[in-house]
Amino acid sequence: MSNGATDTVTETLTSNDLPARISGWWILPISAVVWWVVGFLPWIVHEISQALGIRSASLEEIGAFTPIPLVAEDAVASLVTMSVIGGVLAGASARLARHRAGGAVAAVFGTALALAAAGGGAWWQVNAADGADDAKADALLAVAVGATALGLTLGLLAALAPAPVRAAAFALPVVLADGWLWGLLPGHSAVPQGTWWIFAVALGIALGLGVDRNPLQMLGWLPAAGLVWVLQAAGPVLDAVSGFFAPGAAPLSVPVVLDAAWAPLRETTFSVDGHDLGGWVVGLLLGVAVAGLRLTRGADDGEEDDEFDELRAFAPR
Repeated sequence: MSNGATDTVTETLTSNDLPARISGWWILPISAVVWWVVGFLPWIVHEISQALGIRSASLEEIGAFTPIPLVAEDAVASLVTMSVIGGVLAGASARLARHRAGGAVAAVFGTALALAAAGGGAWWQVNAADGADDAKADALLAVAVGATALGLTLGLLAALAPAPVRAAAFALPVVLADGWLWGLLPGHSAVPQGTWWIFAVALGIALGLGVDRNPLQMLGWLPAAGLVWVLQAAGPVLDAVSGFFAPGAAPLSVPVVLDAAWAPLRETTFSVDGHDLGGWVVGLLLGVAVAGLRLTRGADDGEEDDEFDELRAFAPR
């Protein structure tokens, strides 16, 4: 026999308990827009500031807008930073889909389409210019493709993998976040600078998101922190290899580039000089606070689920 009051409560709990999700088809345009508009927002702001006269530029530079920076100053560091951040956000958009697998596939295709359009357009513009260095443009496009693929993989792991893996997936974005934020300011490039307070906030949020309902998941902070420690060499490494991609530089040699990257990677990893310990302390404390909030919310949700199960037991079948 149906009980009207019980039915009403059950329907209310059901509608509130299930998170709103969207069709996987929507992830296709969302991931494409997020990858370029959000990921490359520092570059877009840079070009708009030149067009508006906020930043001095020649008429030739103003008229030579490219969707992604293949010829800009610090192009390698900027490309890696914005491509990874854009890829992470595009991959994370799969979490919005009702069916995670379909959302992941849509995110991959959406990001690939955006990369093909923006990267292909920029490559064509650079190669069509007089005196263009085709080899350097090809190499920079390959850097954008590789960094986007890496960021997309990390974003999908953050969206679909268990909580401890999520914290590790955020390690590289944590290191690159300050470069992306500084790139939003006129006169700055999207290059990692090691700003301690931005690093601390990003680290705390990343570690906190690596915990859902089980405090033991905080053990996943150990590999995540280790990855962040090593990846803090990203700034020095990108700075060391940028010269090889500059216009007019000698032909690229992969062994030479890797050798140049190894020195700052080794020095930064095995020394505390490249790591702001104050930022680490603040980041860990913030991570504990965020994790505590998530654990508290998880416990409250668990109690609500138990109450809902009890009510559902009395619902008509």
